[in-house]
Amino acid sequence: MIPAPLLDVQNLMRSFGGGKSLLGRPRPVINAINDVSFQVAAGETLGLVGESGSGKSTVGRAVLQLDPADSGSVRFAGTELTILGPQLMKPYRRQMQMIFQDPYSALNPRMKVGRFVAEPMVVHGVAHGSDLTDRVADLFKLVGLDPSFMSRYPHEFSGGQRQRINIARAIALEPAFIVADEPITALDVSIQAQIINLFQDLQDQMGLAYLFIAHDLSMVRYLCQRVAVMLRGRIVEIAPTENIFADPQHPYTRSLLAAIPVPDPDRKRPDRPLFDVSENIPSREAEMIEVSPGHFVLEHKNKKS
Repeated sequence: MIPAPLLDVQNLMRSFGGGKSLLGRPRPVINAINDVSFQVAAGETLGLVGESGSGKSTVGRAVLQLDPADSGSVRFAGTELTILGPQLMKPYRRQMQMIFQDPYSALNPRMKVGRFVAEPMVVHGVAHGSDLTDRVADLFKLVGLDPSFMSRYPHEFSGGQRQRINIARAIALEPAFIVADEPITALDVSIQAQIINLFQDLQDQMGLAYLFIAHDLSMVRYLCQRVAVMLRGRIVEIAPTENIFADPQHPYTRSLLAAIPVPDPDRKRPDRPLFDVSENIPSREAEMIEVSPGHFVLEHKNKKS
């Protein structure tokens, strides 16, 4: 029997706008998420890639019920989350956490970082007093920081250190699933690899599952077991990582890969036609077709195979 996925998202929809402005003019409706479906297994890392504005971060927030979707299903460990109110969601907050793109804005500048990391454990009643202090110190060690830093403020740290603090807070409650929303984009290139290796080490130690939202395809290839490619609110291709990089099926995926810089001035990039996003908006009259085991591509229903 195939085990049930840890996270099962089906037909997720989220739109913004609509109604009328203060002047009575109709406002356009923007479909930020348009019929998105995917699954994440326990201990797996699913990469979610696409250009800015494709809806990646909105998907992550909708999955965690931070910005609930208009319709669709989000099942976590077999429980439908979209029908739960704030109080019933609280136990699942311990199991699902988020790491944001900007490590500084995610921190409270007036709060010492030790208290910042301890806060989730206080809210959920996990630890108090000296036990709380010891747990925070252990978390700092786990993410590669000296426990003596607990009494400092966010402005006293580098970007990489701040992101480690955010990671420590995210894993404080020992979650099973983390949405990492472009967690390395705001960091120096020299620090990005360290943070990626930290993600991998934590996954090995804690059995974490990640939804890893990113632009850097090289890091996605290194960290993720599967990759989902988003375009204008829809997933147009989802497959094992090596399938995506070795044999991309959707024109937009091929265009993304063709745009990767080649670090060799004497080597010419593959001559692949660029995908015109403005003329190729995914239609609702399309469905995911399995082109090989585990490899799905969005195709128009009327397209002949």
